[in-house]
Amino acid sequence: MKHSIYLLYISIMLLLGCSKENTVLDTAKHIDFAVETIDFKLTPTNNTTGVVTISGSIVNVGDSFYSEEAKQAFYLYERPWGTAINSNGNLIAKKEFSALETGDSITINYLKEWDINMYPNETFCPTYRLIIRHDNEIDAFPFQDSNPTNNMMERFGSDINLLFP
Repeated sequence: MKHSIYLLYISIMLLLGCSKENTVLDTAKHIDFAVETIDFKLTPTNNTTGVVTISGSIVNVGDSFYSEEAKQAFYLYERPWGTAINSNGNLIAKKEFSALETGDSITINYLKEWDINMYPNETFCPTYRLIIRHDNEIDAFPFQDSNPTNNMMERFGSDINLLFP
């Protein structure tokens, strides 16, 4: 009995200590950032080598979004051939953001020296994966992504070889 009264007292104190701002989500907001593209642009140095700009972009397909801090980011990973399917690989670029208007996009870039002789017949090429992540683990982030299925894209690095003459 003594423990029940003690638990009731703690429950009431917790309820009184919580503010409405921390417990009520704005369900009217439609938050949805989507991976838009992973692009490759080649600056050749000769017929088999060059510098590739690997770009990843995301777009806001939901309502305009603003937060006090950058609680969302997107990450570009290089996944060497043979990387386990449940591993993202090596992080090569990251960009945090705190605001994104409806329809606007953000891009990150990574430069890499490329030699097609390292990947004959386009085998053993790395893949590139772009992922959006939200910091919804923190109480101050009151939104959930309305469509998490569009938060990841992967592209084969063998497409880079096709850019050479």
